[in-house]
Amino acid sequence: MINKRIPVVAVAALFALPSFGARALPDLAVGVTAGTAGIGGQLTAQLLPFVNVRGSIQGFSYNRSINEDGVDYDGKLKLFTYGGFIDVYPFIKGPRLSAGLIGNANKVRLKATCPDTCEVGDLTVSGDGAQINGRLGFRNVAPYLGLGFTNPMQGLPFYVGFDAGVMFHGKPKPRLAASGTGTVSDSEGNTRENVDLASDPEIQAAIADEQVNLAADVDQYKFYPVVQLSLGWRF
Repeated sequence: MINKRIPVVAVAALFALPSFGARALPDLAVGVTAGTAGIGGQLTAQLLPFVNVRGSIQGFSYNRSINEDGVDYDGKLKLFTYGGFIDVYPFIKGPRLSAGLIGNANKVRLKATCPDTCEVGDLTVSGDGAQINGRLGFRNVAPYLGLGFTNPMQGLPFYVGFDAGVMFHGKPKPRLAASGTGTVSDSEGNTRENVDLASDPEIQAAIADEQVNLAADVDQYKFYPVVQLSLGWRF
């Protein structure tokens, strides 16, 4: 489950701040963002002259075809993240260092139908009702480190910002499963028809091998690059 306390902590960090002078609340900067994490919004407040706190939420989705070990998947990347960050300006003006925690609901869904054929290990599967489905999941809470430019709490009320950093979402966790019925052929030319793919031991063993291979292929993708532009206004 996604850690639901993160957005509460992020909002609390923005509003449960000490007052400055006679103000009950600090100035706030509201912005929209777009980049590799998706499209969304952010809220920024000043904690100290060289420290801001920031909360954000972003999302997006898009489809693309993926070929993995002889199976053509219809892949869908669903992006959804939210989190809280501390932005530190070492020189007051200039670049900032950012660190935070991100609630990470990013995932990749995979779906393959086999009206012609799908290669599953040493087996060939075909059939209008034959399907191989899967997903890639990631760590639910991911640390973030990055570098940014522009301080929304200084200068003109309108700001344009840029951020580049890394979300440490860990090793992707793949899951694959076969469903439906189909014709199964092995490398020796043996053919079986009307096979229940969800329960057939031979298919299940081949799917398990495919899952191990997929895990090895995506093992190096432990980090997600975050590059984004932001536009906003300070109130």
